[in-house]
Amino acid sequence: MVKLSGVLYKTVKKTWIDSLRVYVKGGHGGNGLPSIGGAGGPGGSVLISPSRKVKSLMKVYKDNFDGEQKQRLVASSGNHSSRSIILGQSGEDITFQVPLGIQIFDDHQRLLKDLDSEEVLVKVAAGGNGGCSQNGWIGQPGQSRHIRLDLKIIADVGLVGFPNAGKSTLLKAISRAKPKIASYPFTTIQPNLGEVLYSSDMRRIVLADLPGLIEGASYNVGMGHRFLKHLERTRLLLFIIDVNGFKLKEGGTYRSAFETLVLLNKEIQLYNPDLLEKPCVCVFNKMDTEGSEEKFKELEGLVQDFEANAIRLFGNQESCPNKFLQFSDILPISAEYSPKSVMSLKSVLRSRIDEFSDKGNRSLKTEESISEDLQSNDQWTHPELIISSNMKLK
Repeated sequence: MVKLSGVLYKTVKKTWIDSLRVYVKGGHGGNGLPSIGGAGGPGGSVLISPSRKVKSLMKVYKDNFDGEQKQRLVASSGNHSSRSIILGQSGEDITFQVPLGIQIFDDHQRLLKDLDSEEVLVKVAAGGNGGCSQNGWIGQPGQSRHIRLDLKIIADVGLVGFPNAGKSTLLKAISRAKPKIASYPFTTIQPNLGEVLYSSDMRRIVLADLPGLIEGASYNVGMGHRFLKHLERTRLLLFIIDVNGFKLKEGGTYRSAFETLVLLNKEIQLYNPDLLEKPCVCVFNKMDTEGSEEKFKELEGLVQDFEANAIRLFGNQESCPNKFLQFSDILPISAEYSPKSVMSLKSVLRSRIDEFSDKGNRSLKTEESISEDLQSNDQWTHPELIISSNMKLK
């Protein structure tokens, strides 16, 4: 088991966040004026809108809450009725933009809404009704609660591997991303996104380079849960394996290349076995090193019958999974020294993503969106959805 140091953890917290707790409160309704039958204005509501233009939760935090002790979004109250203005003016809504891929949870860990489309507004705190004859002319308080915004990166391809396997080097070689690269573990301490452009038809594929996993990631060792969760939003898993095997540090346990693949399979199974159903490609990196060709030939044979060989070699060990990845392709590459091998991988990724898209289009089902009535704070469990194909946001 490996534990990240407090210094490294603090660095992650300062530069990148994937979870944000926010207090939201709708505005208070204005009072009515019974002598003339005037109604108070309803309070404003707090709305959340996903947008591709918002790139990170850290930007959301800095733009809206930086320097504040608490994260609060409170809409304005409605105006009271008066003899000059019989119908009080409504309070102004707050529309809060967040990145695509946000999940909204309440304080009881219940999922309220998954924001995977720009065509939706979510009302997370409704304004109170204005005072009128039905409520004794007294304006009602707006709804209030804490919510948690949890980010899961949306990408076509998720890069998976142990630390120092060459994921960041590959991302830099295959895309226009500029991740930090060095020859020591945990160079990547936050997910990096890279975009691959195919000039033939200008098709774009997004790759997510996730921080290296370690044994125990499924139990949240080394912040494993924070990294594994991002695999849930990817279409395809790309496993990057050092052909020479892996050892975290001097004196640490050495794992062969095949064993690292088995261990990664096990960690993903323990975290969420459904992820093993995703399309998978396996690449063995660092083919520029001595003896790599012979190692790859042996590994290729082992991975072609992955399940049988994993059980044969590690079946009596706890590290052996009981549900296995299915690899469509097994490729040798040198991300740093062989542009030709990287181009071959680029072509394979395009083919597999296109196959996935075609399959998805054939099975696409239309989902109905249901707006739920918002009642009292105690009864409210789900946000109200406001969906439009032609929505103009403030």
